[in-house]
Amino acid sequence: MKNYSNTFDVKFIFQNQLVNIEKISYDKGNYSLLTIVAKQNEDQTLQLALDIRNLLSLALGTRIIFDKHSFWSGKNERVVNRTMQNGINAGFQIIPDGEISIFLKSTLSVWFKLSGEEKREFYIVIDFLNKTRKDFVEDRVLKLMQAWECSAVYWSKSNELSDDLLSLQSKIMKVFKDWKKESGFKDENGVLGANLKISMNQESLMSRIEKFIVEKKYKSQQLISQLKDVKKMRDQTVHSGQIKKSGEEVILIMEPVIKALQLIILYNLGYQGLIIDTIDNWVAWKDISEYFD
Repeated sequence: MKNYSNTFDVKFIFQNQLVNIEKISYDKGNYSLLTIVAKQNEDQTLQLALDIRNLLSLALGTRIIFDKHSFWSGKNERVVNRTMQNGINAGFQIIPDGEISIFLKSTLSVWFKLSGEEKREFYIVIDFLNKTRKDFVEDRVLKLMQAWECSAVYWSKSNELSDDLLSLQSKIMKVFKDWKKESGFKDENGVLGANLKISMNQESLMSRIEKFIVEKKYKSQQLISQLKDVKKMRDQTVHSGQIKKSGEEVILIMEPVIKALQLIILYNLGYQGLIIDTIDNWVAWKDISEYFD
């Protein structure tokens, strides 16, 4: 495995399968070896390995990569080599190194029961979060809002526009319809009409994100306000290509919003244990239950 930075070896049993992760050294650098001893076929074993890889990507804040698979049956080995892109992909580690075994044992049982589509949704959100520590701050803000918006769409019921906003939308569209008739303007494929609704739809999506936070019982009273600040920076990026704050200010606003979504995902996956936090610029370990009602 590439990008696995844990300093501790990992060993545990999951559904009668022995899972072991250890550091190894090659001429080209340090890697980690994931070994699964199981009485099942190659496809099932590979799926478990991929599940572990994706959960590690969440815990360690970086995309874990497999370039080589070896399948052993007795003394017979079958090797599969593949190349995976290792581009800019860096987030923030949320699980302490010494807790990785506990993390995997507690979350694998939940992850294992998810459908392929549900796993894909988690992977998409995790991958967005793991693109929030490097690159231009504008791109990082975009990825962070995409992570939150996808989370709300995937894991919260749809939120209809309020009666006031529906009334406003109706009036705007009526004025637009009358103007088209008077001016003879042809709205090809309805593009302009659709764009007129975008701000309303964005407001609905933001309301859905707020509802999602309440549903997940996350404690922070500042989170919704912080999210609105991130959305404002995202809108500035989309409309002008730049954010009207220093990079340092942007990062300070982003960090608690990133951590909150990481914690919500962990809690959803059944993790009950220690997480990494920062208190007065000091790194601390705290129990995840402290963040939820």
